Amino acid sequence: MKNIKKVLFSAIILITVFLLVGCQPSNNTIYSIANNPIGDKAVFDYDATNINIQGENGLSYWNITENSTAVEVQFDGTNPTNFNPTTTSNGGTIRSYTTTVPNESTTINFKIYILPQDYTYQENVDTEVAFMAYRYSYENVLTIMGETYDFTGIRAYAFLENGDIIDIYSEYEATNDLDSYYAMFSDGNYNIFNPGDDGFRSFEAINTLTFTYNDTAYEVEGYVAGASAAGKPLSTKDANWFDYILIIPVAFVMQFFAGLMGNSFALGILFTTIIVRSAAWPIYAKTNDMSLKMSLAQPEINKLQNKYALKKDKQSQQMMQMETMQLYKKYGIGFSGCLMPFLQMPIFIAMYRTVMRITLAGGMYVDKVANTKFLGIDLASGGSGGFNAISVILAAVVGLTMFLLQKIAQQKPSYAKNTGSQNKNPQAEQTQKTMKYVSYFMVIMMAVFAYQSNALAIYWVFGNIYSIGQTLINRHASEKKHEKLVQKELLG
Repeated sequence: MKNIKKVLFSAIILITVFLLVGCQPSNNTIYSIANNPIGDKAVFDYDATNINIQGENGLSYWNITENSTAVEVQFDGTNPTNFNPTTTSNGGTIRSYTTTVPNESTTINFKIYILPQDYTYQENVDTEVAFMAYRYSYENVLTIMGETYDFTGIRAYAFLENGDIIDIYSEYEATNDLDSYYAMFSDGNYNIFNPGDDGFRSFEAINTLTFTYNDTAYEVEGYVAGASAAGKPLSTKDANWFDYILIIPVAFVMQFFAGLMGNSFALGILFTTIIVRSAAWPIYAKTNDMSLKMSLAQPEINKLQNKYALKKDKQSQQMMQMETMQLYKKYGIGFSGCLMPFLQMPIFIAMYRTVMRITLAGGMYVDKVANTKFLGIDLASGGSGGFNAISVILAAVVGLTMFLLQKIAQQKPSYAKNTGSQNKNPQAEQTQKTMKYVSYFMVIMMAVFAYQSNALAIYWVFGNIYSIGQTLINRHASEKKHEKLVQKELLG
């Protein structure tokens, strides 16, 4: 039973880690946006035999993933052959391509221009705009629902019928008037803050973005993600059963205390941590009670193991199992006690998800946790965007407090330090080593996760400190209870 308990405890730690990892959306590509070719990669003579869209200024595209990140990729495939041609007023041809992204299931759209047959270039002739094309930046290729759509970094290019390409962005940059340039963009009053009737969607391509040039509005491709890497904003419109049962109640408590204290996110986390962990205390105490009973039974279990140490036949092993079960029954030890720690997992995961999601723009409690500063630290940030010294320090504190918690938790109480002797069990020794490695792994993983979010780091620091106190109090209570049980045994 003791070994089973240790194995189950190790499993709980590992399962919790993997569940936390699993809470993050995958990195599968769900949408792609093209950076249109420009220059000699986009304008070709009528009889061109080699239309090359690869290389510098060639076609590239942004792959947007389910975890709301965007990665720019240079196109290295063969030139697509399927396109929709449109003839301009001077006989030129706009080729509009729709092609599948290599190794992905998404498609991209881009255009190139073919000059008219036997065309002779004349400056200031055929200066009508054939089409508008864009090259995007990370800041605007992806917007999280609830945030303001950001056009910063989009470079607009006007393709003229004579083959010239006007870099509109550079023209305004040269006059130091980029504000006027960005004013040419519009989101068409798209309400990014409204989750809609079906809640925050996983993604949505929008077609109301426009760029107005010479009094003509041209469409701009846009994309809004319904969730960031931290998850979806908290909303009852698309809440699942886990949200309703645990996350929303926990979030309500958090925003309630935060609202009472100047909308302080940190204080909301602190008081919610105390309440949630106190509510889970009976589960912890029940687990601790089973450990106490195991310690009382251990001397007899050791004698029983020594009795059958050299008897490996099937009948003897069955007898040992029967006598062991009788001992468990005598001391009130049940297998269900080993499963009690599993009941804490949903509660801790709910706290984790609440801390990560409650501040996301567009959520129903975001105004109540608007003050994200704590001791000069911005809890709304983290180290996911690069090196951050504050995040490193917080992650180190998380690792240190977790290590201290495990050291204290693994120390045997006074009544368990001498429970009799028995033959060394290689399997038990291996279990002990596994537990040690798992504990180290847990410390490292928590520090890594904490580096990604300062809010998560603060929550774990609060939680670890609380658990250290909880462990010390329970140990003291267990030793007192053990004394009473021993006296009861002695007195009959």
